Amino acid sequence: MDPLLERNVSAEVAAEYKRAAIANVMELGRLIGERVPELDAHRAGRVAAGTLLVTGAIWTHAQPSPAMLAAYEADPQLAALRLDFTATLREMLQVLLAGVLARG
Repeated sequence: MDPLLERNVSAEVAAEYKRAAIANVMELGRLIGERVPELDAHRAGRVAAGTLLVTGAIWTHAQPSPAMLAAYEADPQLAALRLDFTATLREMLQVLLAGVLARG
C-alpha cells in the first residue's frame, strides 16, 4: 500500500492490507524456497520481501514523467540513467539472491 494511502484509511483496513501482504510474502517465499532449495524458509522469506521492495522501487524509477523523457531526449548523458524495468529487475534480483546465498 502506498504510504500516503496508509494515512487515509481506517486501522481495520490498514491491518487487513498488512495481513494480506504478509501472506503474499510468505507464499512468494515458499515458491522461492521450492526453486532454490539451498535457502531455508527464513532466507527464502527475506528474498521474497526484498523482491517486493526492489520491484516497487525499480518500477517507480522506470516510469519517467513526460518532463524526464524530454530531458533524456535532450541530453544523451541523462538518457544513460533511464532504467529498463525488466533488465534492471533481473539484475537486482540476481544480486539479492546471490547475496543471500553467499551469507549462508
